[in-house]
Amino acid sequence: MWRQPTTDDFRDAILEDELLAWQEASVAEGKDPAAKAIENAVGVFRAALRSGYTGVIGPAGTLPADLIPNAMHIAVYYFLAGRGGAAVSDGRAQLYRDALDMSRRIADGRLAYTDPDDAEQDAAPSGSFPKPAFRPKRRLLDRQSQSGL
Repeated sequence: MWRQPTTDDFRDAILEDELLAWQEASVAEGKDPAAKAIENAVGVFRAALRSGYTGVIGPAGTLPADLIPNAMHIAVYYFLAGRGGAAVSDGRAQLYRDALDMSRRIADGRLAYTDPDDAEQDAAPSGSFPKPAFRPKRRLLDRQSQSGL
């Protein structure tokens, strides 16, 4: 299911101290700075999907539900590094790099992303499986030749 990420998705991806920085920045600016970070992160994955995904792309601003957590790691990093004023931890930076790497693998086809809602998932598996071939090994056992031992 394709859906638009919300601020609640952003909150699920953020840590407590990062959340405090986000709330302080929101109050100081009088608006929610996370919305732009979410929009930019969604753009990263939508661009990757346009490049490497063969299925139908959802409406503008939406992502498949299983990609939203990865997009939120990018959004939190954008927020913290850009406007939030909190230092970006090594763990947060690694989550960001992992999410970007996933988007790159989708874009260049190394990760064949399949939307769980695609009809191809319901297709029956192939009925023809390769059959193993068993060939007996001939052994010559006599006084002159003891091959196979």
